[in-house]
Order: sequence, then structure tokens, then C-alpha cells
Amino acid sequence: MTRLLYEYHPVVGYRFVPGVRARVRHEGGGYLVRANAAGFRSHREPADPPANGGARIFLFGDSYTAGEGVSNADRFGEQLEARVPGLEIHNFGLPGSGTDQQYLAWREFARESAHDVLLLCPMVENVRRNPDTHRLTQSASDGRLVLRAKPYFTLQGDTLQLQHQPVPKGVVTQDRIPQDVKASNLEPDDGSRGAARRLVDAIDARLPGFRGLTKRLRGVAWPPEYERADDPGWRLMRAILLQWMRDSRVPVLLCPLPTFAHIDGELRPDGYLARFTEVAREGGAQFINILPALSRRPAKERERMRFEHDEHPTPFGHRCLAEAMAPELKAWLDARKAQP
Repeated sequence: MTRLLYEYHPVVGYRFVPGVRARVRHEGGGYLVRANAAGFRSHREPADPPANGGARIFLFGDSYTAGEGVSNADRFGEQLEARVPGLEIHNFGLPGSGTDQQYLAWREFARESAHDVLLLCPMVENVRRNPDTHRLTQSASDGRLVLRAKPYFTLQGDTLQLQHQPVPKGVVTQDRIPQDVKASNLEPDDGSRGAARRLVDAIDARLPGFRGLTKRLRGVAWPPEYERADDPGWRLMRAILLQWMRDSRVPVLLCPLPTFAHIDGELRPDGYLARFTEVAREGGAQFINILPALSRRPAKERERMRFEHDEHPTPFGHRCLAEAMAPELKAWLDARKAQP
């Protein structure tokens, strides 16, 4: 399925196969994927003329934005169009990507196309992907787990230096990983998790919610890169976002997507909210905080927002995301219309 959906790209690392149309098996009953000629899940092309004279939004993010697990029409981007008349949203979401790859995708495929606003929706865990040199993926030929190179930035002072250009094509097997390879989603394969975590897993299986309760009691913050403004992981994320905001010729709306553990109150959000508020102010962007609207939903609704096994939003979850964002986007659109 990976081979059917994605292809190598020398700048971004990969993209959807341009023009692909496929049905993907999934616990939710399967979903439809349709990509445009640029290689993104959208029924529109970046260079298309505006369909209705409305405000054109270019939307960037990872698998939450691309809609892993749901069909194109069920994603929060399409749901936003239905809730805020006058919006035309082009979805450039790329599953498994970091903010670095999303920025490079904008430079490569979208910067020169006409748009009125950038809507950046980094999943908060993207901060852990940006320093990665590789990502753990499944081989399309034999199903093995292999490491594939990705583009990444390093910092020289506060200046971004792009590495892996063009992106290397080869793969690295798990038994031959060089010391300089970094992949945040690389899990140990020797079953060496600590006894304490195994105990929590066992209790949580019998008493659902136990793990979340322990996190709330401990005041766990995640990812930890957001806890300090000088954390190396955050400094890299901040530099990428600031460069993107400076390069953009249109207004930028910054709307980080929380994990479900943040929405359920299991993880403390103070760090990521503070950092994204700061970088939006510094870069002249508008910060959108959708966490309160999502967290206020009843527990039963929050359960329906995600799949049972796949930690991605269901169609109902995408609807909730759209409803949380809609007031901010409507306010932005109304302010734009009021300008002389």
C-alpha cells in the first residue's frame, strides 16, 4: 500500500503519487485517498484560479491534517469550508512529516501560487521529528521496518542550514544503523521496557484510564521540548516557523494540534501553549488555541473523536477540529472583508 500511495521526492523526501486514487483498508472501514497533480490529498491544484472568489487558504500539517484514516471529504479542512462560507482550502498535509518537511513542501509546491493566508497546523509532537535524519517506515517491497532519510535543518547560531539535499534514496536496516542516524520513532525491539511501565500497562488494561490518572497526578508535560524556551528541539522548531513566517507574503495563522492526551487532560499543555504563543507574536502570526473547545466536550464525545487503535481523528474528530477552528477563521475572514 505504501508503494501505491507514495513516491520519492528529492526535496521533501516523499509525497503522494501525483493523481493517485486508492481505497485504503483501515479499522474505521476503509477510506478513499485522492491526490492532485502536485502530490497532495486535494481535489484542487495549487495553480488553479479561485473557484468562488473567496479567501484561498493553503493548509499544512502532518497525518492529522492529511486525514490518515478518513476520506478526503471528511477532513477538518473540508469541514471548515462547510462551516465558514467564503473559504477555499487547499490541503498540503503530509503524513509522517515534520515541520521542516512541511515548510519545504510549501517552498517547493505552493509559495509561487496565489493564496490569501497560510494555516499552519503542526501536531505538537512534530517538534520531535524535526531533528530526525531518518524516519522508521515499512518497506513497500517486503514489509520490513527500515529507516529512510529525510531532509532536516541544523542551526548555526540562529541560522538554518538545510541537510540531505537531495534526500538520499537508500534505506538503513535496523541491524545496521550508523551512529549519526537519528530517528525519534525508532523503538527498541528487544522488549526492554521497564517493569514499572509494564505494570501500568497491565493495570490500564483492566482499569481503563489508569495511565491517564497517573499522568494527571504527576503533572506530566509532553513533549518536554516545550518546557524551556532554550531547549534545542524547540529552538529548531522556532527557527523553522519564524523563517516560514518571514518568507510568507500573506498572513499566517498558527494553530497547533494537541494530542488526545492533552485534550483529555492527561498531559499538561502549558509548555507548548506558551512556546507557540511566543513564536506567533515574534513572527507576526495569529495564534489559534483550539484546546479549550476540544477539552470541554463530554467524555463520550472525546472517545468518539479518535479510532480505537489508531491515534488519529475519526470523521467525528475532524468535525470537532473544524468546529473549534471555525470561529477564529470566520473572525479573520470578517476582518479581511472589512478592510478598505
